[in-house]
Amino acid sequence: MKRFTPFLILMQLLQPIWAMNQTTSETDSSHPPVSDTADLILPAAPIVETLLEESEDIRKTRGVPGMVYAVFTKDSILEIQALGYRVFKFKDRVAVDDRFNIGTNTAAFTAYIAARLVEAKKISWNTTLLSVFPEFTKKTFPVYKTITLQDLLSCRTRIPPYMEMSEWFKIPNYKGNIVVKRKSFTYWMLQHHPNMENFLTDKISFSLAGYVMAASMMEKVTGKSWEDLVTEYIRKPMKISMSYSWPNITDPSAPAGHWQQGGTFHAEEPETWIKGNPVLYPGQAISISIADYVKYMQTSLQGLAHEKTKLSAQYFEFLYFGIPDYSLGWNNGSLNNQSFAFHEGLSLLFNCRTEILKEKNIGIIVMGNSGDKDGRGAVLDITHLLEEKYF
Repeated sequence: MKRFTPFLILMQLLQPIWAMNQTTSETDSSHPPVSDTADLILPAAPIVETLLEESEDIRKTRGVPGMVYAVFTKDSILEIQALGYRVFKFKDRVAVDDRFNIGTNTAAFTAYIAARLVEAKKISWNTTLLSVFPEFTKKTFPVYKTITLQDLLSCRTRIPPYMEMSEWFKIPNYKGNIVVKRKSFTYWMLQHHPNMENFLTDKISFSLAGYVMAASMMEKVTGKSWEDLVTEYIRKPMKISMSYSWPNITDPSAPAGHWQQGGTFHAEEPETWIKGNPVLYPGQAISISIADYVKYMQTSLQGLAHEKTKLSAQYFEFLYFGIPDYSLGWNNGSLNNQSFAFHEGLSLLFNCRTEILKEKNIGIIVMGNSGDKDGRGAVLDITHLLEEKYF
């Protein structure tokens, strides 16, 4: 299988370690012929594990408490499974309607809402941030003065990534509602020194801050919070349920997030000190069940197949493939000579990977409730298993 590897927008945090079971077949040409009366003893046939069994082996080997995966087309689900447990060392099994945090995959939801607003002519891809917030002009670094909505969503700016937890604690405690807080954050970021690692305009560096700034532009032109826009354009029309931040904060029985911290691998309780800042929700906050996530992604496959949806096909095409390497919320390239898009949803306590193969009309989602390197590795390993069978 020849794979084109698109330019990754995030640092490669892990290359999965493949444990491949090798069976050696030996033929001894000097073995004497078997007599007519001898008992013929055939070698035992190799045990062929099912996809579910192989996935469960990966989960256990990697030490991930719980995982879910699905393979789907625009109108059907080919595979959907839940593996393991909601909380480490507890035997409360994961179900397909359990919510998992999808981390930076949230960016694709924000980009979809932007496309709906652009199609409705409430904003354009080329709308500059400073035309929406002209009062910010005086204290904005010159390099930021021409930034557009499309630039922010395609991560082609020099806005700092703002991906480190240590940075999140530096966000000022702004007064006002969430819309006012995101506007204040946007103004604050425009006064940050540019990301020099992204000095060349053709280099892509995912910026969580950039997605928040794009959401703030959308809030300004609509007069609605990002959360209200999610409800209006995704939750209600697609009949999707979701929450923000860790799923067990709003539902204590939901899967807990896990990580290696303080020398031990453990679950974080609902009252954990690792809480997401609501200001940053447009880039990393959504928690959703795999069943509902499939619904959302099926809409994209339908749109890419030019079927009637709430968003025109040309906008789906632009979101996924309009800009090489990374368009709006999606890495892209080719796989098996077909248009391929993916995003790895980085999160401190969870991991998620979503992929689609456009011409084959098929997608894969894998999620796990561990954010450490083995959690990411398990998600990638199971994704590769599903690719081998379906892509």
